[in-house]
Amino acid sequence: MPRGVYMGYTDLHLHLEGSVSPETKKALMYMDNVVQEGRPGEDITMQLLQTEENLGYATVELAKELTAAGVDYAEIRITPQLHTTRGLSQYQVVEAVLNGYLKRLDFSRSVYDDLRSEGHSIELPKFPHIRFILCLMRGKMNSDLYDRNMETVDIARYYMNENNYLIAGLDLMGDEAKYPTGEYGDFFGIARKHHIPFTIHAGENAGPESIWEALEMGASRIGHGLAAQSDDRLMQRLADKGVVLELCPSSNIKSGVVENLDHYPLRFFLQYGIRVTINSDNMTLADTNVAKEFELLEREMCLSDGEKRLLMQTAEEAHL
Repeated sequence: MPRGVYMGYTDLHLHLEGSVSPETKKALMYMDNVVQEGRPGEDITMQLLQTEENLGYATVELAKELTAAGVDYAEIRITPQLHTTRGLSQYQVVEAVLNGYLKRLDFSRSVYDDLRSEGHSIELPKFPHIRFILCLMRGKMNSDLYDRNMETVDIARYYMNENNYLIAGLDLMGDEAKYPTGEYGDFFGIARKHHIPFTIHAGENAGPESIWEALEMGASRIGHGLAAQSDDRLMQRLADKGVVLELCPSSNIKSGVVENLDHYPLRFFLQYGIRVTINSDNMTLADTNVAKEFELLEREMCLSDGEKRLLMQTAEEAHL
């Protein structure tokens, strides 16, 4: 379908850490005085995302890529505790990302004003409306991880108390098969108490019980949620409650969660009346963006115009 038939794309499941392009990575290496990438196959992206300057730069470059892909709105996930190995606090990590995005907007406006004052007729560059989801980490629940996760919750609470709309809410990510969702109830109990919305990765590498636990905690969206297809009662609950599934087809194939799209449960969920969205997850690692995801579904699953409109409309309505 030609662009312009629909509203701009929405990406609700997008990780900053997995969406640093090769070009951005090279720039970060230059900024960090890194002359080589180390051993073959070793990815130093996370090592580079440890300073305020680098985090801000990576955020701006991702915003540019989203613009080029026709994305109007995105919720970018960051995991603050993963960016503290070189001395930043979690709060400083979040500030760096927010300030990087805001400074880019201010820069665009200043350039626009200068050119307009010189008599040039141009339009202000349009960047997507971006908000940020702060991710908690699954892992061995010792006192250190508990404290780090609680700090992330406290940061989200602080920004939301300050009415900072750029913070959308919370998420939980990591190995759900090894570290069950139900072990993290303390954090989401606090989130509910303080009206912090949240989504939870569930039903990607574990069974439907992981999704049930996320629903019991109060998640309004589920990251991936593929395992719901094996539980009719769960699918009915998702449909009845209007809980949104954040599907990421290319990422699921890349990670081996599904072999191919022949039996991808997208239409199965839609037939049940479940609210579904299409997202990129990790743009670089999965070599995709949300526009490419729709092209993939149109090509491989013969996605209809009506289905595309429904998926895009659901995404627009499902902001945290």
